[in-house]
Order: sequence, then structure tokens, then C-alpha cells
Amino acid sequence: MSRIDWEESYSVNNEEIDNQHKTWIAIYNELDKTMLQGDLKEIDNITAGSLQKMQDYARYHFSFEEEFMQKIKYPDLVNHRRIHKDFDTEIYNYYRAMLDGQLVLNTKIIKLIRNWLIDHILQEDKKYRLFLEKHSNQT
Repeated sequence: MSRIDWEESYSVNNEEIDNQHKTWIAIYNELDKTMLQGDLKEIDNITAGSLQKMQDYARYHFSFEEEFMQKIKYPDLVNHRRIHKDFDTEIYNYYRAMLDGQLVLNTKIIKLIRNWLIDHILQEDKKYRLFLEKHSNQT
């Protein structure tokens, strides 16, 4: 597994959203570190807590970001909101399965979360950055 280090290429040119992305990356890095260094006896409890923390923060961030997109009249808000909902559902299902003893958080799931986070910032979130840049150039 590998930690994520903030890169300027992740910036959406909005300080608050960039800071939220940095916080979310830090939460992911905590989860990654726990998987690498955690005590095997405690790892399920720790990772379940970390996964819950990630979901809680994601919900906060998604709400903020969607409100921002609504304010700027971002035309792809409905699709972006659906992508957020799908990720939230996926994380919730992993969390519930862990609590029910049906799933052990493993490197495959961590990698999936990592890839989703980076891809979402670089692809989906960049779309509203480009929309804003184009819109501000027209005024």
C-alpha cells in the first residue's frame, strides 16, 4: 500500500475544498498506516473506526462540495452527486460487513479507496475547476 502525498495537480483552485481534500487524504493515510503497522489483535477495531471516520468526513465534504457546485451552477451536479452517493454506499457496505464479521479490511479495499480518491479529485473534481475557469473568463 502507499500513502498519498498532496500534489499541486490535485488542486481545484478553491482553498477550502483543497484543504478538505488534504484532510481526507490524511484520513486515508492513517488507514493505510494502520494496515501496515497495526497490531493484528486490534486491527479490525482500528480499521473499522478509521473506515467510519473516512465515511463521516466524506459525507461532510460531499455536502460542502455539492453546495458549492450548486452555487456556481455547475451543470454536471446531478452526475457528480450520484458518484458521491455511490462511493458513500460502497464505504458503508464495507463498514457494515466488517462490523458483521463478514469482511476483513484488506489491501484490495485500501487500494480501491486510494484509487477512487485520487481519480475522483483528478477527474471529476477537475471538471468543476475547468467550468469555473471557463465561466470566469467569459465575464
